[in-house]
Amino acid sequence: MTYSKALHGLQSLLHAKTVPMDLVLMAVLLMVHFESLRESFVPALVHVEHAIRLLHSSTTFDARKVDPNLVRSIMRLDVQGSLYLGMRIPGLPFYTAATDNIFPTSFHDLVQARDLVNVWTCRLFHFMRAEADEHKFKDVGGVPLEKLAKSHELTQTFVDLDSLLWEFMHKPTLKLTVREQLGLGMLRTRVKINKILAATCLYSEATMFDAFLPDFEDVLSICSYILASDAADRRLLTVSLDEGLLQPLFTVATHCRESRIRHSALVQLRKLASSEGSPRGIWHVEAMVRTAEVCIRFEEACCERANPSCSDIPEWCRVHSSGFDGWDVQPPKRQRVFAHMRLRPNGMDGEWADFSEAIEWSVSSHSMLGGAERQLLMEHDQLGQRNPYRYRQTVSARNGWALGPQTQVFNVAVRKKNCGCSNYDLDELQKSCVQ
Repeated sequence: MTYSKALHGLQSLLHAKTVPMDLVLMAVLLMVHFESLRESFVPALVHVEHAIRLLHSSTTFDARKVDPNLVRSIMRLDVQGSLYLGMRIPGLPFYTAATDNIFPTSFHDLVQARDLVNVWTCRLFHFMRAEADEHKFKDVGGVPLEKLAKSHELTQTFVDLDSLLWEFMHKPTLKLTVREQLGLGMLRTRVKINKILAATCLYSEATMFDAFLPDFEDVLSICSYILASDAADRRLLTVSLDEGLLQPLFTVATHCRESRIRHSALVQLRKLASSEGSPRGIWHVEAMVRTAEVCIRFEEACCERANPSCSDIPEWCRVHSSGFDGWDVQPPKRQRVFAHMRLRPNGMDGEWADFSEAIEWSVSSHSMLGGAERQLLMEHDQLGQRNPYRYRQTVSARNGWALGPQTQVFNVAVRKKNCGCSNYDLDELQKSCVQ
């Protein structure tokens, strides 16, 4: 009912001769909020895309006349869309290129720290999606020197941000609430993960991540501390697509091949999905937790050791990227998705091998199935050895699960058709908006 009122309110704004841009952005954020509560993330992203197009219009956007806090909120959602939905390029580089160019020598508060981290995260993902992915997934090798220099610059920037956050955290005069302390920890995990992504974004070898075991362990330690905090405000741990624990822990579990670290990250992921005060049965959270389980099991099946180290898992056996469809389907109808994995079983000179599987589940509107039935059918090659690349998997799981998205592959089309989003006209908004 409230969401319907918000949509009607936005439509009524369009009948005015002039519409304040700030008011339109607030309405967009409200609709994104309601779509996210319904777990309809692609419709939410459609609203974000509309806001970005409005801001990008040369006739309507003036950074000096638009509330920067509203733009930063849109930017955070923009980054989240690129984090979770395949190869999507962030849409606000024109804004991030014009803001926060002066790197501070210290942070004066947590808001400044968060804003700077978000700006550089947006810059990183724009570089990754627009330039680096071409060399990582398509034209391997032959990276121009200017792109290598940009990768090194971004890596060093996140090293510097990590140092600034560490110094800020240890200021003797700093007084933070428990919630702010945990939020600062989340920022540190985001910065450490960004440093790893910046350093590896131009290289197709998954073994590049093996050089960052200390950073993976730091991220795991911070996330474990946050989850173990008895004094934490549990609303902070509510699972969402905002900056938080889900993506860092998922990255550690899927990109770190040290068995002890990745299995510990998996344990923390399970805690996050079932922590007190967190919503139950959120499909994308279940999907990402199960994804980590599948990726770990898949890779470790290639070696004979019970607790393999990085060197025990060969490059040809590593999952480079994974993803699943279903983001644009309404939650009650999301009972079947196709999961995908991408590998290079013939080495860096070989072709990509993509594997898909249908994963189904059934769930009532008010209850979830308990337990999980898994049947893994491994085929054998001509030598009688297990071949982890030829298999199919049948799953009947609690609220369903699928291979979840890492951050590099499988573009998810943002479609307006049948996705529950509003029908307001973007061109009409562009004509009527004023600062």
